[in-house]
Amino acid sequence: MIKQKYGTLLFSFLTVISAVLSVYFFEKEFLFSLSFAIGSIICALCAYTEYLYQKEKDFQIEKSDFSTEMVINYSNLSLAISFLGYLIFIIVGIYFISLVGTDYQNYKGFEYVMIAIASYFIVVYLFKIIKLLKKVSQKDILIINNQGIILNSEKMLWSNIKDERLIKKQEHREHSKYEVDVQYLTLNYKNQKVEFQIDDLDQQDYKIEKCLKFFRSKFQKSDFRNPENQEIKTDISIFENILKFNDLFSLSEKELQKNLEDIRFQAKKHPSELKAYCESFTKFEETNLDSIYYALSEDTDMWKEFLANEFIRLFEIAKKSNDSKTIFKILDEILYDSEPSSASRKVIDYLYQELSDNDDKIRLKALTFIDSWLDEGDFSKGNIIIQKMQKMTKDNNWKIRWCANDILSSYNIFTDDEIAIPFQDKLNAKLNNQYEID
Repeated sequence: MIKQKYGTLLFSFLTVISAVLSVYFFEKEFLFSLSFAIGSIICALCAYTEYLYQKEKDFQIEKSDFSTEMVINYSNLSLAISFLGYLIFIIVGIYFISLVGTDYQNYKGFEYVMIAIASYFIVVYLFKIIKLLKKVSQKDILIINNQGIILNSEKMLWSNIKDERLIKKQEHREHSKYEVDVQYLTLNYKNQKVEFQIDDLDQQDYKIEKCLKFFRSKFQKSDFRNPENQEIKTDISIFENILKFNDLFSLSEKELQKNLEDIRFQAKKHPSELKAYCESFTKFEETNLDSIYYALSEDTDMWKEFLANEFIRLFEIAKKSNDSKTIFKILDEILYDSEPSSASRKVIDYLYQELSDNDDKIRLKALTFIDSWLDEGDFSKGNIIIQKMQKMTKDNNWKIRWCANDILSSYNIFTDDEIAIPFQDKLNAKLNNQYEID
């Protein structure tokens, strides 16, 4: 929907033009005329919608009927505009069929193309109309009140919601090569990013935005005044609201950096709660630990002890877990980028011991991880870790042999013969994932 100062005038002008064309073609081509007539109605509805949008911009929620809650449904006007738009395509399809006739035996190449296009329009847009009619019966799509937000019957409490706001995205609409602004309500609910398109709702964006601020403010005031909430509330909830890794990196660069800074700020402010939160997980499939570790890894000078301890703790859990792959993926986000320290040496010594583990999977992971923790000062033939890695080029598992060779080759301290592996290992590495053992 065009939301601009002169939108009403523009759509009014288009209404008149479409109506004139409809009258002009009425006796010559009725179906063609009908398309313009419907187009005229669509433009008139758009003009009215734009008029309402501009008229109610001074809306104040305290003076409205929404002071207790705002119940939002799909807009009947928006649904009507979509329905009429789809109907135009169906009429155009029928018009194409009327042009070529139904005597298919005399069809030529171009007429088959016309029939194909007509059939596509009729079938596809009939299905779209059916889907649209289902929306008509849907009620209470979005509710905002003192307790929180109800979206498609899912209740989300304010205490579990963070960063609720309206955003615009540039997206391609169907059958259009041009990008348009599409508005979404976006929020973070229990570590999960939630987005819901609001363009087709019966309340304007500015009303929804004011409503969100109004009820969030009411919740914060009531929550602050409630002494029970102040006693029960813990700072662990702060870390629960951190976005998951994929959601975090779907943000714009500016928002990403803001979120990473916020994670480090909260961690610095609540270090004991951070430790308790990280240690509270027994299942790792749906966590935001990788987001936390990634953010803290950008300041390893401050967080090196914490990250080193977390690395060893999770590696130990992974050794006994049936879901070690997920845990190792989380550990990939602990990045040590600082001067050698007792913390980094603690991890290196730990991983050195794991290079001798009986489990091929653990030996392989220890090998790939230790490479990222070693310092240039360790890259010498006399270093016991490097000597151990050289011996691993003769390991019984081809993946371990290949990784050992690959890592040592990057150090440029051995000749090719000293770390040679069979040609078959190199071939296997091209055909398989050499970094994972199931």
